[in-house]
Amino acid sequence: MDKVLILDGDADYVHSLKSGLDKIRQFEVETATRGEKAIALLEKKSFSVFVTEIFPPDLDALDLLSFMTRKRPNTPCIIMTDQGKPWFKKQMAQQSFLYHLEKPFKSSTLASAILVGLNLRDEGKNFRGMTMTALLPLIESLQKTCRLEVASKNKGKGYLYFNDGRLIDAHFKELSSEGAAQEIVKWDRIFIKVTELPRSRTRTRVKTHLMEMAGASWHENRRKGLNSVQLTPEYLSTTFNQFLEEFNRIKGYQALAVIGEKGEILASDQKDEIINIVHLVGDLKNFFPSADKEASNYINLGKGEAFTLHKEQCILIILKPPKKTNPRIRLIGVTSPMGNWFYMKKTLEKMLAEIVNF
Repeated sequence: MDKVLILDGDADYVHSLKSGLDKIRQFEVETATRGEKAIALLEKKSFSVFVTEIFPPDLDALDLLSFMTRKRPNTPCIIMTDQGKPWFKKQMAQQSFLYHLEKPFKSSTLASAILVGLNLRDEGKNFRGMTMTALLPLIESLQKTCRLEVASKNKGKGYLYFNDGRLIDAHFKELSSEGAAQEIVKWDRIFIKVTELPRSRTRTRVKTHLMEMAGASWHENRRKGLNSVQLTPEYLSTTFNQFLEEFNRIKGYQALAVIGEKGEILASDQKDEIINIVHLVGDLKNFFPSADKEASNYINLGKGEAFTLHKEQCILIILKPPKKTNPRIRLIGVTSPMGNWFYMKKTLEKMLAEIVNF
């Protein structure tokens, strides 16, 4: 079973996260409430994923990530923060070695993020290691004043200089300021070391904003009233395409569809020819009304909101939003019988939350 380490200064909160993950029975979870303890555990044991809050009691996240790049460079990391999370133009679904998770969230959301890390490992992509583009938003969020020594096996060593989270200067071989910064931010599998900002490096020589250089923007908290969501074709198409790459990486992925209130297909993707998504949705039209009926005559559990159907040739996962949420859509995901349907379900939940903004 994969081992996961969670670091958070709030003992009650970290205990609740562990309890939630233990119920899923997919991971072996260990916890720490101080950075020093987390580092001690990481020195002794091998963990599949490391989860940490942005401000642990005795260290900050950048110091911990510095340690990880040097000692555990193949271990994906998740940063928990209540300051918002960055959204990347080239990886909108946050599929990177460094995953930013915005509080508050449910333990199932954390489980989904952990599965992202495990999926990267299973595909061998964890060997790409930490990337500069994923790291830069964290430096801005922490408002760091420091010199960051960045080393890459293929590129060599460069230096970035920050003042209150702003990139002010850079140096790499014969390059300096803007040119050096633009080169260094392209690096992956980096090893970093954090030191004090030299007095000679206080002048701002880099004009490009840090988030622009990272190709990212801060995700605004778009929580609205449950009935205020307006689903436009453009918004649905954009969101669907943002998640499509992640679904295609799921083991056994076969098909994906967004179904409207009347059973019409609003968006779909079909990877396996065995699955005809149009016929599948047509067959399910009779299933949906039955699933929506109250079951109080038999068992007092109310209407069904999520279903996992195991068929001979596939596994179907069907989700719909909470009762009072608009639009009244459904998401359908299909994997092969041996596919990772649990990961499929968690990714569907994340996509559904993004579509309806609840």
